[in-house]
Amino acid sequence: MNLTVFLAMAAALAAIFLLKRVVTYLLMRHTGRQALAEVGKRALTKLPGFVRLSRVESPAWTNQELVHQQADPLLHCGFQDAGVYSIDRMPGVFLRILCEPQAGVVAYIYDHSRAGSWTEMVTRYNDGSTQSVTTLPPTGMRHPEWFRKIQADKAMPTNRIYERFLAMRQQQGIAPVATADAVSDFEDVYHKLAVWRQETGISPQEVAHVAVKWVREKQANAVEQY
Repeated sequence: MNLTVFLAMAAALAAIFLLKRVVTYLLMRHTGRQALAEVGKRALTKLPGFVRLSRVESPAWTNQELVHQQADPLLHCGFQDAGVYSIDRMPGVFLRILCEPQAGVVAYIYDHSRAGSWTEMVTRYNDGSTQSVTTLPPTGMRHPEWFRKIQADKAMPTNRIYERFLAMRQQQGIAPVATADAVSDFEDVYHKLAVWRQETGISPQEVAHVAVKWVREKQANAVEQY
């Protein structure tokens, strides 16, 4: 979800090309904050309210080896393979889903043509809240109180991340999960997060965080190509 908003904002920022010092200058000025707020509004118009997953039998992986490196340790921990999916509103993304019903954990391994590969493990609760651990680097975007997040080091093996997540997550009120429901659960929670984001909006500070991250990535890519 946060990545979708980040990519939407990056697209809006592309027409403005904000450098870090320009972002800082804009935040210090009332008119600048208004400009950043307008960019946030434009980004929200690109944020889909719903996504649909479609099973893919032969995905054209960008980071196939990394996906295997993240999935295999979880399979050895007892996770069930729920398949690979494309996301209709997120071009260039494949999603491998693994499920551990006894522990109440679903793992989503993302493969993105630009952002690379990362893992998110999720536990859902009877009160409608969610707790997750993710190896996606922070984007600077806020998230609702009912969506609790733990940050994990991408270099740590996923079986270790899983073990730590089991110990760190809230232990009471864990909702049961089933491999057959993993896709619909993802779609439902995405919609809930998208509604929260549309209602909450995107602050100028969030736009600034995303702008700086986007510019740094563009600069890093330019250096690599050179």
